[in-house]
Amino acid sequence: MIKATTQSQLNGQGGMISPYKLARISLHVSSVPDSLPCRDQEFSDIYIALEGAISEAQGSCIYISGTPGTGKTATVREVVAQLQLRSEDGELRDFNFLEINGMKLANPHSAYERLWEEISGGQRVSASNAVVLLENEFKRAKQSRTPLVILMDELDQLVTQNQGVMYNFFNWPTYHHSRLIVVAVANTMDLPERTLSNKISSRLGLTRFQFPGYTHDQLKIIIESRLASINGDSSISIMDKSAIEFAARKVASVSGDARRALDICRRAVELAEPDDDVGNEDDEKEKKKTGQVTIAHIQAAIIESTTSPTYTYLKSAPLSVKIVLCALVGRLRRGGVADASLKDILEDCERLVKVSHTNANTARVSALLFNNSKDNAAANTTVSSAIMAGVNHKKVRMNGFTHAVAELVQSGIIIQQSTKGEITANVRLNIGDGEILSAFKNDADVAGML
Repeated sequence: MIKATTQSQLNGQGGMISPYKLARISLHVSSVPDSLPCRDQEFSDIYIALEGAISEAQGSCIYISGTPGTGKTATVREVVAQLQLRSEDGELRDFNFLEINGMKLANPHSAYERLWEEISGGQRVSASNAVVLLENEFKRAKQSRTPLVILMDELDQLVTQNQGVMYNFFNWPTYHHSRLIVVAVANTMDLPERTLSNKISSRLGLTRFQFPGYTHDQLKIIIESRLASINGDSSISIMDKSAIEFAARKVASVSGDARRALDICRRAVELAEPDDDVGNEDDEKEKKKTGQVTIAHIQAAIIESTTSPTYTYLKSAPLSVKIVLCALVGRLRRGGVADASLKDILEDCERLVKVSHTNANTARVSALLFNNSKDNAAANTTVSSAIMAGVNHKKVRMNGFTHAVAELVQSGIIIQQSTKGEITANVRLNIGDGEILSAFKNDADVAGML
């Protein structure tokens, strides 16, 4: 993380720095502001819930949901930081804090290893041993146990086929002596109901908070607050007010994602920043740089963001790659399951082709992917039925399926977990499903599969 920096701080580190560079630092999504604007109510709600659980040394589970870029994780971190200060001043019971990010784990079960390592003081064991040790630990009465607050970030990535990881982390706080306080952060509002039964999720007694997308007025405040950290009159003129308004309205109309708004403004500053090192005074490109971010710079930054390398690749990807991604997105949206076996994805690919029979290109797609042509003797044998009947999967595998998966792994769009059986290997998306939806929404071959 980058700590929010002011001009006066940089002056003491070797002289003046360009206000444009300072603006880019302040607008960086990793920059930590002194306070998080426009989330006062959410901060208060989470603060009260956590303070109560810590004070009473009572196990608790808080579930926070909202679309990406709405300040969920940042708000929780700010609450914890404030509570830690109170604890250091003796105003609140001592507590420990652990953050587990689902995106940074090798697999969901690694969460057990991280938790046991924290509780045991550094002892490392396998996930299968850790879950047994944790179960015994939380069942055991121990009055001297210090409350432990766990931030489970990117909870969507910890979903497994049998939902064991999510269930355990939601269930352990219910044990009378656990003193475990879990703060789960996810993008999906009803993830517990979709992955666990309603009966189980209601028994766990989750405290819920929903983070809505930022409005355009809130996004304006966020952008202006970042620029306000720059001292001096130059900070006021870096971005025209109409440019800030335009950026805020554009992002609010789509997602309300503060990170996207900051990224667009940061890139716009780069586009507008004069280059003092350019020696050619006749350089037309440099002459156009006025030094102030205008609506035109914001528009250029938005266009760049929608023509990113990932977006460009998805638009021109082979058909087999597109259908594999549609299958993964469909599985994620239906059940909230972040990963799936190649066998399941293969079956979903066939189903997608079959149910999109109204597509004028279905015959071509089917023939290309499944050898379902008139000249193929096995044309009437489906992938799923062939697998269930014990037919060699190599004979029924979608044409190019292996290459499609390998290409997606190599490009970093999906992650494949190593396993002995190739067809049982699990894969998961490594990019947001929104990027895929945006790239494929007007694609004649696969738009109907999303």
